[in-house]
Amino acid sequence: MNQRILKMRPEHLPEILDIEKRSFPDPWSENMFREETKDDGRRIFLVLEIDGKISGYAVGWVVLDEFHLGNIALAAEKRRWGCGRRLLQEILQQAYRLGCRMASLEVRSSNEAAIELYKTFGFRPVAIRKKYYHNEDALVMMSDIVPVNSC
Repeated sequence: MNQRILKMRPEHLPEILDIEKRSFPDPWSENMFREETKDDGRRIFLVLEIDGKISGYAVGWVVLDEFHLGNIALAAEKRRWGCGRRLLQEILQQAYRLGCRMASLEVRSSNEAAIELYKTFGFRPVAIRKKYYHNEDALVMMSDIVPVNSC
């Protein structure tokens, strides 16, 4: 299995939109993704390519010395393979290289798998946003970002 993490480009949008629609009840539109993928040095938009096919993505924004994770999603057949962990690690390391030392995110309070993944990266619950996702609360989580040593 050949895996690569790449900077998101407009030609990735059809596959990203398919993953987005299958992952979230209130998906981003194509225009939202197009607008957000404009490179201004404050946005980190990555895709995970497995054997030539886009299988996941992660998006976030740099705000001063903080990073906000917006979305992370995987094709259903790639979940529980460690792909989400790989994407999250890479986006946090890119944020660290841009000077970010703290990260935040919102996650559906019912998304136990995502919450557990975030906890393994040091994220901790700090607040609840009532009805953030229409009829569901969001758990707000924060973490320090630390560099990962690699060979």
